[in-house]
Amino acid sequence: MDLRKSKYIIPNLFTLTSAFLGLMAILWAATGNIADMQRAAIAIVIAMIADMMDGRVARLTKTQSSFGVQMDSLADAISFGVAPAAVAYMYGVGDVWWGGVPVGLIGVFVYMASGVMRLARFNITAGKASVPSKYFEGLPIPGGAAVVATMLWVATDLGLPAGDVSVLLAILMPVLGLLMVSRIRYLSFKHVKWGWSQRALVVLLATLLVVIAVRTKASFVLLGVSILYAFVCPLQDGVSFVHNRGRDLSSDEDSLDTD
Repeated sequence: MDLRKSKYIIPNLFTLTSAFLGLMAILWAATGNIADMQRAAIAIVIAMIADMMDGRVARLTKTQSSFGVQMDSLADAISFGVAPAAVAYMYGVGDVWWGGVPVGLIGVFVYMASGVMRLARFNITAGKASVPSKYFEGLPIPGGAAVVATMLWVATDLGLPAGDVSVLLAILMPVLGLLMVSRIRYLSFKHVKWGWSQRALVVLLATLLVVIAVRTKASFVLLGVSILYAFVCPLQDGVSFVHNRGRDLSSDEDSLDTD
């Protein structure tokens, strides 16, 4: 056995673990049991950890390959596209109708389809880029899945009415889908070079989050972080657009006054 080639298996094991957890999430949700529904949500969250590890292990062992990129995208489509959509649908989103229109079904489909298109676009742009970018174009699909999974986790933790949470998810999931296929830039932490001060700040924040999670509930902390990552960038872009638009209008008025 060629040990130089066998090391390529290591990052792929993390990728397959992520896909397996996505499958388990669907199977648990299919039981319809609230406890299994919570297990399904947690499985998607753990799948994100495995997904983060495969790329880092590949870079550490210098085993990046086109095969690994394609395999990672297929696993992401299962764990962060199909699984969250299926789990949300079986949780109760599928029961959301409005005026005879299956709003819930449309919502989970838009989320899933947008996630798949987001992955396809990433594969194309990643293949053309000569230098890794510090930013993602559009919300990464694990980011969208994080919001859905942690929201379900919190809902099952608190025993919230499934009907109310399902209506919220039926509205939120298409929004997440649109963010995924948008041109909004999201920070990628893969290739950011951290200084000592930034590393110390990250460690401090991570420690603070762990303490809060231990003293409260981990699901609350993870939901807060997920929502923050998903919606801060669009809000920043919106504020910048309004500010620049107002400045342009002021410039136009000044030029008219001058004339």
